[in-house]
Amino acid sequence: MLLTIISGMARAQFNTNTSVNMEISGLNDADHHSAATTDGKMWIAFFRQIGSTYNLMAQLLDASGNKLLGPDGIIVSSQPTGTSLYVFNVCIDASNNLIIGCQDIRTGSDIAVVYKIAEDGTQLWGSTGIVLGAGLAPYPGVLSNGETVIAWSESIGNTLNMQKIKTNGTIAWATPISVLVGTTKTIRGQVVPTLNGTFTLVFQKKSYGISSTIYAQRYDTSGTALAALPIKLSTVTTSNTSYCSVLADGDTTYVGYYGSVLSRYNSYLQRIDPTVTTPWGMNGSNFCTSIGGSDYYQMLTTINMTPGSNYIWSFSNFANSSQDQYGIYVQKFLKTTGARQFTDLAKNLVPVSATRHQHKGVPIMVGDAPIYQEYEDVNYKIFAARLDVNGNFVWPGNSIELSAGGSPKMRNEFGPAGPNRCVGIWTENRGVMDRGYAQDISLNGLIGVVVATQGGVSDTITTPGGTLQMVATVFPANASQNVTWSIIPDTGTASIDTTGLITAGTDGNVWAKATSVVDPTVKDSMMVTISQPLKTINITLYLEGLYAGGGLMNQASNGSSPQYGTGIADQVTVELHDAATGALEYSLANMNLSTAGVITGSVPVVHNGNYYIYIIHRNSITVSTATPVSFAGSSISYDFSIGVSQAFGSNMKDINGVAVAFAGEATQDCGIDSSDMIAVDNDNATFASGYIVTDINGDGGVDSSDMILVDNNNAAFIGCVLPF
Repeated sequence: MLLTIISGMARAQFNTNTSVNMEISGLNDADHHSAATTDGKMWIAFFRQIGSTYNLMAQLLDASGNKLLGPDGIIVSSQPTGTSLYVFNVCIDASNNLIIGCQDIRTGSDIAVVYKIAEDGTQLWGSTGIVLGAGLAPYPGVLSNGETVIAWSESIGNTLNMQKIKTNGTIAWATPISVLVGTTKTIRGQVVPTLNGTFTLVFQKKSYGISSTIYAQRYDTSGTALAALPIKLSTVTTSNTSYCSVLADGDTTYVGYYGSVLSRYNSYLQRIDPTVTTPWGMNGSNFCTSIGGSDYYQMLTTINMTPGSNYIWSFSNFANSSQDQYGIYVQKFLKTTGARQFTDLAKNLVPVSATRHQHKGVPIMVGDAPIYQEYEDVNYKIFAARLDVNGNFVWPGNSIELSAGGSPKMRNEFGPAGPNRCVGIWTENRGVMDRGYAQDISLNGLIGVVVATQGGVSDTITTPGGTLQMVATVFPANASQNVTWSIIPDTGTASIDTTGLITAGTDGNVWAKATSVVDPTVKDSMMVTISQPLKTINITLYLEGLYAGGGLMNQASNGSSPQYGTGIADQVTVELHDAATGALEYSLANMNLSTAGVITGSVPVVHNGNYYIYIIHRNSITVSTATPVSFAGSSISYDFSIGVSQAFGSNMKDINGVAVAFAGEATQDCGIDSSDMIAVDNDNATFASGYIVTDINGDGGVDSSDMILVDNNNAAFIGCVLPF
């Protein structure tokens, strides 16, 4: 018995080895952004450097990590960009199309442009995109009505402009809307879609150098401001080199940010009501009230919430005053009042230390609690951790490694990959160039399962009914190793016990599958091809309808030529039935019956008992061996033709000393009767021809010669005589 195991690669491209991870592309990755779809995929847009310019690329991963747009993604734009890259942004629409806002220098100076890419890679806004005008850093947002608003830093007026693109891909506003605070210029606009086609624009008023102050305004779908003046969100000095963390809850907008207060940094959550007011007052609610000169700085801040929840979660990186030590804190706010739920001091997740742990990317919400990504800046490791609603760690060991140390990791992002997994992405130079990498993890903290043979032994079994021990390794190593084993049939059969021991059944393919007990969404499988040693059977049988005399048969015709190749009279099915119970043990379908009456086939050696052999033909009476035939040997022969007694009940016809199977069973109801006569008569009346069951003598047409064969055997009350 031979079993060949082929890895099923059930987890596709994602890798369980966190020292390897998955390359997003074999190309260099100078900068990237990701966006999760609602159908379980993840978009990644990235810039590839080519000499003194960059190509804009896009890749789409499914929940298993399969690269849906080729191994390296597709080129979105090869417009010249110059030697420098600027800020670009992405989002998706309701159809999961990717929208990219970026800039190039196709006209010789910086212009802002947007592209829309369908999941099949189609450029929905054309290969050159939609040009917004001069400027940089376009930030798109898809409104609830399907239209897209983009804010960008317009370079002529040196302030934010906004434009809307209709669902048909045309510009909506004849003139872009300029955003000012009085006469002061603005920068870093973020479009936050709200209800009924409205949106909030969160932006920064320019000050000296890179200093700025955060403002907001709400607009209706026509671009009309809903408040007479933009509202100032904070007196804190922020940096116009970075965005805030923003989200919408209906028509209410929340802004997570940090900024400079005197000689330190503090983190806040601000609320903007639909009326463009800030019910929590200037600055909003403090992340932590420890804001003295000796207290830790509260820095990079990201927020998220579960739709319909009463709470906003916020993560902040805390640092010492020299900013050479970092740690991670979390706070949970009541969304109506801004009340802090984890005390005024927030909750410390990772202490501030020289290992420089920092949260990276936007946390993912599961239920009403987050999964977040952290980066260990000294050892260059990436982790993920899940919290419960009280901010306590859920997974064993608190955090799970996504990427082992090696070289510095940059541009870290985090997002969902389908309903059961999430993915961290980053860039890293592993000796050649900066490339994008990705690693997934399940919501229950599992990287994956790998199925293999125990000890890496040979994946072949050479004995009948042989076994092969399979093993499953669950990652990470400290996770529960308990799995449930199962066999998924394909073209063969096998069984597997609770320890992973496979016992081969019939020939063909099956899948040996291991499913984590802790997380049934995590599984792996290997395809098992069963190819058993065979024993030969040789059977001699003639059919009355085709018998020509002299130990030869005619070839069945299709009306114009023989139905089968040279020397083949017709095809039959051979069945082995258990001698004691009559149960069908094995079947050989579509077996060639030669014009000399010979059937040659193979049966797996596991069938070594005693069996009645049935021969089934399309318009002949089924016959069985007179007695059970032993299959103990390596070659089995049986000759029905030497006499009618070779058939069970002597149910054959003698033609000049040659036993043949009765002809005329067109309806296969185990009797030659009026139903067969009617079928043949009807086809005779219509001059039917071809390879059809009513052509009893196989000459390609239904006529009186077929009627005679049926009529004679009907008169003799011929029917099946079988042991079971």
